[in-house]
Parts: sequence; C-alpha cells; structure tokens
Amino acid sequence: MNENRILSASDFMSRFTNIDFSKSDKLTNVWKKVVSKISVTKFESENSEKRMSIGERLAGNTRVVDLKNGILLIETDHSGWIQYLRTYQKFILNGLKKELPDLKISSLAFRQAGSNVGLYNSYEEQMKTESKQFYEIIEKQERKIENENVNKAKKNVENENECTLPPEMLAKFDSIRNSVLTNSKFK
Repeated sequence: MNENRILSASDFMSRFTNIDFSKSDKLTNVWKKVVSKISVTKFESENSEKRMSIGERLAGNTRVVDLKNGILLIETDHSGWIQYLRTYQKFILNGLKKELPDLKISSLAFRQAGSNVGLYNSYEEQMKTESKQFYEIIEKQERKIENENVNKAKKNVENENECTLPPEMLAKFDSIRNSVLTNSKFK
C-alpha cells in the first residue's frame, strides 16, 4: 500500500491505540478495502501521480457506524461523499458480500457526520415508532375535524335562531302547536 497515503482520524486512532475493535475492525478494514478499489477514469487534469483515487478519498472520508438487519450505516464527512457512495452502492455491496458473506449485508444507509440518524434495533421497534407517529397525526386530524363540526353545528343553531318566517306562517305554526297540545283525543 502507498506509504504517503493520508490517514483518516479513525485509521490513525485504531493504529496507535490499544483499543480492541475486534469484530468491528474486520468490517471497517473490509469496508476501506472495498471502497478503495473504486476508480474513475482519469481526466487530463487528474494526471498527477500524487492525486489520490476517488476510492481512497471515499475510504478516508467515511466510516462504518452500525450494522443491523442487513443494513450497514455509513457516516461521511460531507454530503457530497454520500452522492459518490450512492453512485457506487452496487459495486460496494457486491464487494462486501464477497468479502463478508456471513454478515448478509443487503443495503447501505448513509448519514452526515454530526447527525443523530441511526438504525433501528428491529423491524418491530421501527413499526411501533412509525405507527405511534401515524396515530398521533390521525388523532390530531380527528380533533380538528370534530372542532370544525362543532363550529358548524353552532353556526347552524345561530342561523336557525336568526331565521324569521313571515308572520302568517308563524301564526299557523302556533295554532298547530296549540291544537296538538290541547286537543288530545286520548284520555
């Protein structure tokens, strides 16, 4: 490997500390190995021998964060690196599956450094969280609809009270009401 290669902070720390990264270290090393293999046809302006390949730059600016349910979460230093990773996602997945078939990595997820995005522990946990959010939205909408219906009912009552009939009709309704109340044939 090239000795003049620029090391990421995580590579530097893992090389010069006594911290045991055992399981994650293998995945991290394979990640960097696979991503470093990405190469782009050089343009004339990129003929400099000192210039790092895109794969080496990606490897230096990304790190493995988590692996759950076949989804590998990768953190990048900048959102631009995520675009490159998405472009080469199929290549990376094939390389990871070839190198680590036991892990059954089915997809990649990305986040920018500093964000708190993570992978859910289980599908059930994710479904509980999403269904809770869904029901909260529905309850809010139902309360809004209920309030609108109450307001409409109040307006209808107010409109009924404001409605005035011609005096002749009011007199007829009064006479019908009085006759129903006073002329009962049932004793």
